[in-house]
Amino acid sequence: MKKFKSVWQYIPLLLISFISIVPFYFIISMATHSTTEIYNVDIFLFGNQLLENLKTIISGGFLNYYWNTFYTSVLSGVLCILISAMAAYGLTVYKFKSRKFLKTFIVASMMIPGQISLIGYTIEMRQLNLINTHLPLILTWGASAYGVFFILQYMKSSLPMELVESARIDGSGEFRTFLFISVPMIKPVVGTLFMLIFLWSWNNFLMPSTVLTQSDKFTIPLGIQSLTTAYTQDWGARGAALTISVLPILVIFAIGSKYFIRGLAAGAIKG
Repeated sequence: MKKFKSVWQYIPLLLISFISIVPFYFIISMATHSTTEIYNVDIFLFGNQLLENLKTIISGGFLNYYWNTFYTSVLSGVLCILISAMAAYGLTVYKFKSRKFLKTFIVASMMIPGQISLIGYTIEMRQLNLINTHLPLILTWGASAYGVFFILQYMKSSLPMELVESARIDGSGEFRTFLFISVPMIKPVVGTLFMLIFLWSWNNFLMPSTVLTQSDKFTIPLGIQSLTTAYTQDWGARGAALTISVLPILVIFAIGSKYFIRGLAAGAIKG
């Protein structure tokens, strides 16, 4: 009887998983069909047009879009972690008058939608002659209030001040203490934050569409959109492009899932 009840508990999870997997299955199936076949045949079954669709997106510059997206996402994650970790370290270790105000300001700024500041940020990038470069896509993550708050909450319970004081007594500089004592103790949250920023940067459409107009600078979301006009609604090519674009996300989460789970578990244990 108990086993029967336990089986029923997994049914909602299986149903949700099935609903989540079905759209991805259709995308993969679309990648193996031509646009005509997608409208006229059963796409539950795979077709034989995968190579043709891959040739279409490669000839359209998809590999360049792929590289642009990959390196901007990696640099965005690294920049966000570096600045957020240093800011969280300063707010945790140092005692100064405006510390509480800065913490409140960081939390308050998280409530402001990024779309509101997009116009001002674009004007700023134009004044700096950074339009049609990838720097605006990277620099925007250097001021991540979420990143600072996320690391700060973890660091408050994971970084003993005794270790910091001991390092100072031994003659260690502040940056050395931060790099070799603080950072190793927050590896789980660093790994989790990198995965989140990488994912958000990888899927970012609004910012690239605002600051990029040259096709050789496009990222994957803009590249997939360009398939609409360049190939007259080529849904098969779009399916192939979407399928390939998801692979790095799956690899990142497969490799970094242990850090993500460890970060959640550590936060739960420390209350």
